Amino acid sequence: MSLMTINLRHIRSFLAVARVSSFAQAAVDLGISQPALSQTIIQLERLVGFSLFQRTTRSVSLTVNGEILLERARALAETMEAFHADVRMLRQSISTEIRLGYLIGTGVEYLPEILKIFEKKRPEARVSLVEFDFNRPDAGLADNTVDCALIRPPIDVAGISITTLATERCVVCLPDGHPLTRFAGLKVDQILDEPFIAAPKPGVWRDYWLAGDHRMGKQARVVFEAATVDSELQAVATRKGISISAESTAKYYARPGIEFRPLLDMPNCSIAIASRTETNPLVRDLIQIAKEVARVMPDETGLRRP
Repeated sequence: MSLMTINLRHIRSFLAVARVSSFAQAAVDLGISQPALSQTIIQLERLVGFSLFQRTTRSVSLTVNGEILLERARALAETMEAFHADVRMLRQSISTEIRLGYLIGTGVEYLPEILKIFEKKRPEARVSLVEFDFNRPDAGLADNTVDCALIRPPIDVAGISITTLATERCVVCLPDGHPLTRFAGLKVDQILDEPFIAAPKPGVWRDYWLAGDHRMGKQARVVFEAATVDSELQAVATRKGISISAESTAKYYARPGIEFRPLLDMPNCSIAIASRTETNPLVRDLIQIAKEVARVMPDETGLRRP
């Protein structure tokens, strides 16, 4: 095989493993399986003709040749990222289409009004909506599937600008008849030992909705994973466990078998719109409209302006 067949996927994989000295963690960071990452590194080593990593059952470290290649790989990755950013900007400058992602259940109060006003202001433009479940709390921002997105921070994506539209209280979703339903409101300490329904993909977003900041390093007892609001609440209703959600969930997803209680000492969660920092004029207009819509809409759901 030729060195010309080395691509950016190989370089990114090499840098990810070198950064954390772990195939398992690098695979999580890249959002791929560990076997797929291992195969990519093996391909790269065959292409360059020498080993890049020394592997034992307990550790992964760069070889001497791997160390030499590391700096050049970093420079190449930065050059390619800059190239991709330039391509995105050029594509956006001639495009009249915006790809707007949204995390399922997020911004349902705002989205219709945002689109209505945007269509009046920019009739030449077209907005394509892309829905993402809890496997992708970044709503397509991480890999540029979308130009902007309605999200619920926190998300771990570099190079994006986040504008908070509103905040709302966090609530606990409980099966009816649960002992904790006798309280009008709950504190986080009261629920930490409960079995939890969680998002499927590990990361900062899942940790947030498991009240990770309150656990002092102790892991939550996750008994079921759900990728959508409906599947999360169905799991609660069938008594698999409890979950933490946003207050608006109680309005738009309420159903028999579930009771909601406010979390009195957990900071408000937020609804935000986010985009890449090198965004185009159409996206800037959409974001400005989203801010105006959030500012003037009545607080019927308990949403609060930032």
